[in-house]
Formats: sequence, structure tokens, C-alpha cells
Amino acid sequence: MTSTQLTKPRPAEDTLIDALRGCRDVKELKALEQRLASTTDAPPLFTWICDLLVARRISRGLAARLLFELHDGGST
Repeated sequence: MTSTQLTKPRPAEDTLIDALRGCRDVKELKALEQRLASTTDAPPLFTWICDLLVARRISRGLAARLLFELHDGGST
């Protein structure tokens, strides 16, 4: 096994933003979170969403919805 097989590259920011916008429910968001968690050098999804919000790469509305779903987990 080579070192490139051990570490997966971090997804591009634009790819992540597209994936976040495409999440229709909590189940899809949690699946995305798990896929990112399997990437060795990616930050937690919650942190990444916060960073995108601070950098104004995603809207406040989208960030609020995503962060609420991650935090609440769809228990309402």
C-alpha cells in the first residue's frame, strides 16, 4: 500500500458547497458528514460549514439550516 492510498485528498471547497446545497434532508447531510469523516485531512463538517459562513462562501440561511440539522439531528 502506498502513502497516497492511505490519505485521501480533501474535497474541493466548491464541490463541498454543491454537495451541501444538494442535501434535501438530515439523512443526506449525515451521509455527507460520514463520507467527509472518512477523509483523513478534512475538518469536521460542522467546522467546515462555520468556516464557509465566515468566509461568506455560503448564505446565512443555508448555514443556519445545515448547522441546525447537524446539531438537532432531525429529532423535531
